[in-house]
Amino acid sequence: MLALGTVAVLYVLFAASSKPDQSQGLSRFARGEMSTLAVLAEAPPLPTRALRDASGAETNLSALQGEVLVVNLWATWCAPCVEEMPTLAALQQRMEGRLRVIPVSVDSEGDRERAQTQLAALTGNALPFYIDITRGVLFDTQAAGMPTTIIYDRNGNEVARLAGGADWASDEAVALLEAVIAGEGA
Repeated sequence: MLALGTVAVLYVLFAASSKPDQSQGLSRFARGEMSTLAVLAEAPPLPTRALRDASGAETNLSALQGEVLVVNLWATWCAPCVEEMPTLAALQQRMEGRLRVIPVSVDSEGDRERAQTQLAALTGNALPFYIDITRGVLFDTQAAGMPTTIIYDRNGNEVARLAGGADWASDEAVALLEAVIAGEGA
């Protein structure tokens, strides 16, 4: 009986020590403005779906691989999306040359002009315009809702995501992105 008890205690201690420590990795940044940050064990790949830029030219997110990307899925009719957009612009300006903020509108074709005008007004033209009128990028990324912001490392691997609005110019967001730029989460 004593041996069985010892084995049980050792099992509990081993099991507890083998669980991932939330204070390690990018999960440690899930506080404050980043409290809903998630690091997926099996993240979907970087979408290759065709997007249109401001001029109507076709491109995709893979064309931007090689840089840390902060991809924000948004729409003009999504209040939290609109609210956080100026903070994404502030983030881009603060970290210019170190990462790229890529807003992808999922508005309809009929709202393309409105989305482009609204993005320019909300960001002072600091962010590029991309649109996916098929809304397929939401499925490709397995976004649960909007806004969803997904962070990709230089190799195009998702390292973290945040569902819901956030202040992307906050100290918590900048600390997270500094860690990604330094190669954490890769």
